[in-house]
Amino acid sequence: MIKAKSVTIIGILLICALLMPALLSLPALASTTYPLQPTDTEVASALDYLRGEQGADGCISDFATSAWVTMAIAAAEEDPHNWKVGGNPSIVDYLAANAGDASSVMDYERMILAIAAADEDPTAFGGVDFVALLEAAYDGTQIGDASLLNDDFWGVMALISAGESQSSQNIVNTVAFIKSNQNGDGGWSWGVGQDSDADDTAAAIMALIAAGEPQGATAIQNALAYIKSTQMENGGFESWGATNSATDSWAIDAIVAAGQDPTDESWESGDNNNPVDDLLTFQNPDGSFNWQSDTPSNKALMTAYAIAALLGQPYPVKVLEPEEGVSVYVRIEGQNATIWCGDVTVTDSTIIDDVGGSHYLPDPTALGAVDEASQAGGFPYVVQDTAYGLYLYSVNGEEPEGMSGWMYRVDYSSPMVGCADFVLGQTTPPDPPHKEVLFYWGDWDAPPLKIAVDKTEVAVDEEFTATVTYYDDNTQAWAPLDEATVHADVDYLTGPDGTAAISVDHDVTLQVFAEKDGFVRSGKVTVTVGEGGGPDSQGEVTLEANIIPAISIEVEPSAIDFGVLGPRDTSAAHPITITNAGAWTVVVTAEITGEAEDLFVTGLNLDGSLWDSFEATIPRDDSQETQATLTVPEDYAGVGEMEGTLIFWAAEAP
Repeated sequence: MIKAKSVTIIGILLICALLMPALLSLPALASTTYPLQPTDTEVASALDYLRGEQGADGCISDFATSAWVTMAIAAAEEDPHNWKVGGNPSIVDYLAANAGDASSVMDYERMILAIAAADEDPTAFGGVDFVALLEAAYDGTQIGDASLLNDDFWGVMALISAGESQSSQNIVNTVAFIKSNQNGDGGWSWGVGQDSDADDTAAAIMALIAAGEPQGATAIQNALAYIKSTQMENGGFESWGATNSATDSWAIDAIVAAGQDPTDESWESGDNNNPVDDLLTFQNPDGSFNWQSDTPSNKALMTAYAIAALLGQPYPVKVLEPEEGVSVYVRIEGQNATIWCGDVTVTDSTIIDDVGGSHYLPDPTALGAVDEASQAGGFPYVVQDTAYGLYLYSVNGEEPEGMSGWMYRVDYSSPMVGCADFVLGQTTPPDPPHKEVLFYWGDWDAPPLKIAVDKTEVAVDEEFTATVTYYDDNTQAWAPLDEATVHADVDYLTGPDGTAAISVDHDVTLQVFAEKDGFVRSGKVTVTVGEGGGPDSQGEVTLEANIIPAISIEVEPSAIDFGVLGPRDTSAAHPITITNAGAWTVVVTAEITGEAEDLFVTGLNLDGSLWDSFEATIPRDDSQETQATLTVPEDYAGVGEMEGTLIFWAAEAP
């Protein structure tokens, strides 16, 4: 059964009108072709300013700012290791020497982003494993403080930059947490339930796209629409009542991450001003950037932000190659049947115990192999955190009984450490690499079985031989097993030499395996008799389904030009078609955004009534047409081309 969660979907329509008399337009700020290059004056002078601020210890401004500067240096395609004063430590050396100063989740995230930008290892930098510290802050749902969102945005970016897979559970679950806390206006805040702001919305966009969210996804497009709604006449984005270089920089980063050009006309405002135009207004003659025009604040930090934005390098500025991991064959034998078998690749793991505790295992371990198998096979497992380490308590609901429980072997040998501590792949030549991890329910000393057949394809009534052996821990060798049961078309018993002669009088495909009390069940081998088929054969049917969203609407056209109007004028009617493209019946309402001196807020009518009274119930696969007209108020003082946005919101019909 597929369940759909009720969500709010918007359709956006750009509306504009040219009001007369028109004023002469002033030319927009000229800006260098975007993105800028490191050799362009604006970027080169900003880098020169930062060089001039570096101390003999390698620091620029302070510890946190040095991390951001390291990212800016990498964005400019320079090596941070070469940033030093004379023969003194580099900025990377400074960060390593002070790595112990990082004490919060946000510190760990910033450090990982900087370390990755410097092509260093964030699992071993300055004697600190920052990835392990950050992974330990993951609670199974999100990263860090559950009341905050900014630590999730930057946490996702940090883990991705460290080479974490987009499909890992901590990334997937944290992304789901982020998306579930998107506000109705399309934006995000620094905290759960707080009002949206452009800075955090930009960070959320970068995090989602870094984690693999499509640029055209609804969450991304709604977030961009929110950022657009904060754009001011000077092209920048409002924060605390005005624009500033930090907000402009992060918003530009998000626009670029979403595959758009921040200097494109769609991101122009006022007198053809775009966000890059506004950002450059904060640059000083020495190359530095102020926070606001009259508020320098931390100029080194603002300059680091601006460099990445001008170069079109959103965060994370660099992503390390993921670890290749260790590939092994995993077999999990339950009390009465095989639970799962197959190949997995293990790198690091985050294991959640039975009370919700999170345990980061930085190496590929035997327990990590169970975790990968669980994800591939869809079966549950439970781990307990004991005084002796992590203990695999149950698999697929099978729990210990008496002295029997879950044991494991690697290449059939019993390791002397727990499965969370056994590192796969750590073998010394001439020892071969690890190939198989066997988990089984039974006694700790139960020997494992192995079965082999002399033929895998036989004719009907043709005899083939199955040989059953067991692993002797004392001799560390395989020995034949007498009186083992071999399951084929019927059951057979082995003789003293461990063999059983088998013949089958009909076409069938067999999965042959062996069992004996006190031993671990063998793996299975496939034998085809005659044409094969029968009860043990399998056939495949490809299943497909095209799932549509629960709530989705489409709006046509995408823009309306009401033409040239003056006070008291009413435009011609323009049809707007709203189509329900989702599975549920929806109720559609309207909203107006945009700075046009309230022209559209007070003058836009839908079907003869002001837009805020519009409401339409649209069944599945149905459409509704509404007529839009614009009346310019008698006392309207604005002149020139005015733009606004008509947003249609869809929610589940009661």
